[in-house]
Amino acid sequence: MRGIYGGVLISVLLALPGLAQQPQAPPPENNFFIHAFHAEKLGSLDCNLCHVPVKEGAVMLQRPGHTQCLVCHDDDFNKDIKQKVCAQCHVNFPPEGASDLVKFPRYSKTRTILFEFSHAKHVDAKARLDPKTGFRSDCTFCHRFDPNGQFAKFPTHQECATCHAKAGFTPQLTASMDAASCRGCHTPEEIENPGFTKDPRMIGAHVASGKYVNIKFSHSAHFKAKDEFGIQCTTCHYEVPHSTGLSNLSLPKMLDCVECHDTSKKIAADFRMTNCKTCHDDKTGVSGAAPANHTRFLKPDFHNESFRVQHVAEASAPNAKCFVCHQNVLPSVQTKLQCVECHQVMRPVSHTARWKDDVHGKYAALDRSTCATCHSIEYCSTCHNELPRSHTPLPLFKAGAHATPAMLDQRSCLTCHTFQNTCAECHTNQLLTKPAVIKK
Repeated sequence: MRGIYGGVLISVLLALPGLAQQPQAPPPENNFFIHAFHAEKLGSLDCNLCHVPVKEGAVMLQRPGHTQCLVCHDDDFNKDIKQKVCAQCHVNFPPEGASDLVKFPRYSKTRTILFEFSHAKHVDAKARLDPKTGFRSDCTFCHRFDPNGQFAKFPTHQECATCHAKAGFTPQLTASMDAASCRGCHTPEEIENPGFTKDPRMIGAHVASGKYVNIKFSHSAHFKAKDEFGIQCTTCHYEVPHSTGLSNLSLPKMLDCVECHDTSKKIAADFRMTNCKTCHDDKTGVSGAAPANHTRFLKPDFHNESFRVQHVAEASAPNAKCFVCHQNVLPSVQTKLQCVECHQVMRPVSHTARWKDDVHGKYAALDRSTCATCHSIEYCSTCHNELPRSHTPLPLFKAGAHATPAMLDQRSCLTCHTFQNTCAECHTNQLLTKPAVIKK
C-alpha cells in the first residue's frame, strides 16, 4: 500500500545526509504484520481508507490518524485499549502522545520500501543533459537537491505525479487511488516481513538508506569540477541506465573513486585517496596509510592465470574499469576498442610457434574482426604476397606436387588463387567445353 510509506520512491542514484534515527517501535507480539493482516482478513479494503491526502486533491499522503482507525477500531480506542493496536504507531504503552511516535514512513532508510522500480524504463534513452546543471535531465528532475547542493533526496509522490497522474500512465497516481494502483509500486507485506516471498531479495542496507556507513560525500564539490573532469551523474552511477530493480543497483564502489582520486594529477593532495578525512567521518578514527585497495596498484583477486585468456567478457562489458589500472587504456574510447592498446604490444597466448605457419589461417577464416584488432590488411599482404614455403621449388610444385594439398584443402588455395587466373592455365574443365558422353 503506497500511502503508509509517504510516497517515497526508493532509488539509490545519489547519497543522502546522515539523519538522526527516530525511535523504532518494538516488534509487535507474535510477529504481527499489519498490512498482511488487513490484506488477508479484509481483502477488499482499499488503501485510501487509511491513507488520505495531506490536503484535498494532493498526491502526498499523511500518516493515518485516529480518525481513520476509529472506523473499525472504536472499541479498541475507547473501551479496551489494546497494545497491539497502539504499537503500530507508538513506542510506549500506554501512548504518551505525538512525542513517542515512530517515524513515518516507518521503514524509510531502514528497509527497501520499493523493490521493482526500473531506472532503465525511466532514464532518457538519448542521455540528454539539463543545460542548467550539465547533468542528465531525468536524474535531476526526480532527485531534487538540498539548498546547498550537497545531497539529493529520494523522489516522492510529488515528483512521480508529474507523469503518473496523467491519463494512460500505469500505475495511476491520484489522491484517491485504489489498492491496485498502490501495489503497482509497493508490496507492503514484503516490506514489513523481508523474505516472505519464495525468492528472498538480497538487497544491501546501503541500497535502502542511500549511503554507506561512515562515508561522507559532497555532490556540490563535484558539481564545481564537472566541466574540468567531464563528470555526469552516470559517470559514478553508471549502473542506473541499465538497472531494472534494486537488486541490480548499487552505489559507486571504491574503484570508481580511485579512477580520479588516485590517478588524476589534477586532484589536489587534500582530496587524494591517501587523505582519509576526504571520505571518512572524523569520528571513525581512521588514520594512517591508505589500504592497498584504495589505489590502482592492487591486483584484483579474479586476475588469475585463466583470466588472462578469458578476460574478454569483463573487458568488453559496458563501463569496464580496465583503464583505472591499465593506464594505456583510454576511458573516452569505446569499450570494445580499449583492448587495442594492450593487444598491439602484447602477443596473445594463442600465438604459439605453430601459429603463423599452421593455425592462424583457420582462425582468420572464422573471425577476421578479431585479427583486425591488431593487424591491418597490409600486415596480411606482406606475408601472403610472398611465395609460401610449400610452393618451393615452384617448377616442381606447379608440375604436379600441388595436386595433393589442393585436394585436401582447396580453400587454402583459394586464399590467393582463383580457377580462372591460375588453375585454368593448365586445367581445362571438359564439362564446360564439351557435352557429357553417357555410356550405355
